[in-house]
Amino acid sequence: MSPRDSVTSAPEKKRTRNREQPTPDKERVRAYKARKRETHKALSLFIRSDLKEALVRLCELEGTTQAEVLETLIEAQARNKGLL
Repeated sequence: MSPRDSVTSAPEKKRTRNREQPTPDKERVRAYKARKRETHKALSLFIRSDLKEALVRLCELEGTTQAEVLETLIEAQARNKGLL
């Protein structure tokens, strides 16, 4: 094939998504989030960069997620204050 043929050849047909039926991945994510909302609340916050780095390091050391570390810290503080 000459260089000219590769430039002038028709491009491959683009894949189009089916808008009537969502992909199974999207449905699975939607279902997961719906189940999660039954027992959990979303939390969005800003913390100092150095504390965020420390949180990431804690998670790596403990082999846990950031949510698990934060839940543990909040639970311990709430127990100390007699809220739980």
